[in-house]
Amino acid sequence: MNSGISEIRMKVLKRIVPKEAERKRVYTLSEEIMRRVSQAAHRASLKAEVSLEGSVAKDTWLSGEADIDIFLKVESSLDPSELETTCLAVAKEAIKGHKPIERFADHPYIETYIGDSRVNIVPCYCVESGMWKSATDRTPYHTEYMNKHLNPELRNEVRLLKKLTKATGTYGAEIRVGGFSGMLCETMTLFYRSLEKTLQAAVAWRNGTVIDLENYYGGDSEEVYDLFEQPLIVIDPVDKTRNVAAAVRHERLWEFVSVSRLFLRRPSLRFFYPRKQEGFTRNEFTKTLASRGTSFIGLKFEGIKAPVDVLWSQMYKTEKSIVNLMRAKGFSVIRSSSFSDEKDFNMIIIELENRVLPKTMKHLGPPIERMAESERFLSAHLGAKDTVSGPWVERDRWVTHRVRRYVDAVQLLEDFLADGGRNIGVSGLIAESIRRGEYRLIVDRQLGRFMEVEGFQRFMKTHLSGKPNWLT
Repeated sequence: MNSGISEIRMKVLKRIVPKEAERKRVYTLSEEIMRRVSQAAHRASLKAEVSLEGSVAKDTWLSGEADIDIFLKVESSLDPSELETTCLAVAKEAIKGHKPIERFADHPYIETYIGDSRVNIVPCYCVESGMWKSATDRTPYHTEYMNKHLNPELRNEVRLLKKLTKATGTYGAEIRVGGFSGMLCETMTLFYRSLEKTLQAAVAWRNGTVIDLENYYGGDSEEVYDLFEQPLIVIDPVDKTRNVAAAVRHERLWEFVSVSRLFLRRPSLRFFYPRKQEGFTRNEFTKTLASRGTSFIGLKFEGIKAPVDVLWSQMYKTEKSIVNLMRAKGFSVIRSSSFSDEKDFNMIIIELENRVLPKTMKHLGPPIERMAESERFLSAHLGAKDTVSGPWVERDRWVTHRVRRYVDAVQLLEDFLADGGRNIGVSGLIAESIRRGEYRLIVDRQLGRFMEVEGFQRFMKTHLSGKPNWLT
């Protein structure tokens, strides 16, 4: 092992491995919540088995970051609608006095915070392996598998990988992040046997890299590619038909590869403990915006009543649809991103080279060898009111100079969002919010007034920096 990496490894482990007092507190709380869930299920006449799952059950959690996953395992005959009604009601009853947050995986579950511990109460079916009725049915089998194969040394290697991915923004399978899950970190660690070996392997990853811990496919990549299309394919050790890395977006994958290369080249604690990003003040934002010379448009909307994972899914889809519209109409989009406080402040940010375009534009037609398309092009543009000059032949195709319909990006958005924007791909819940008038378009310096919003100022500083915290 590289001596520099070995030293860093020991320093990090001293901070992330839970001490005995913390363990006792977390496990005591886990037992208490399990007791409450069992009692609430009994009062609701719900036959269920209650168990502790996830990182706490597998002893792969980080000090100060205990996620207590309590599973409510119900009979397979229970109607799926009961998972969203009776089971959620039981979960809320069990954590009475604490604020419930409804999350969504394959079906809803309840999250809350008790002290510094995040508590998830998740309904699932009690089924035989492979007879899954919901995505969460595998989790108890994951716990059993990892507890069988992980030893104390490997558990610490998992912790190191989790800490690295958390610190570099590549951890979290939720839609908001699209990164590496805890189960993925555990599976990769079992496969490569240490953090350092995992990073050494990641340096050479290619699109479509396959990790098959149980060797279900015997090295037959073609069969794997017939089943999975994601950029990273990690076969679930308890289910050969599932990719544990299915949630990993291209950006998170290649960020992790880049982190691996940089860390191995120059090992540093900053990859585990990066400098905290300070937020903008209003004046700092205004000055930065002026020096940048670009234009920002923010779509701010409210009134979305949905689990946060649904909200993020709808935001990302809407962001993509707006970017596609802008580009189709000739606007040069530099970058886009989405922010939500997961309460009622949501904003999609689009950064443009220019908000206002020239009144006219060069418009390319079809190659002249395509006779039918050429005739349609001539019919549409020859003598048309919006034709400034042309059509003329340029090399092998028709070209015309025409008046641009939209020169102002704000006007473009106002027109296409007038009916909610469903026709351009705006997601349903956001389209409803827009139709109700619960939205605003915020332009350039106007964004400065929102620098008081918790988290938004850091979000905008990160956006304007454009550089991940691990890249220095």
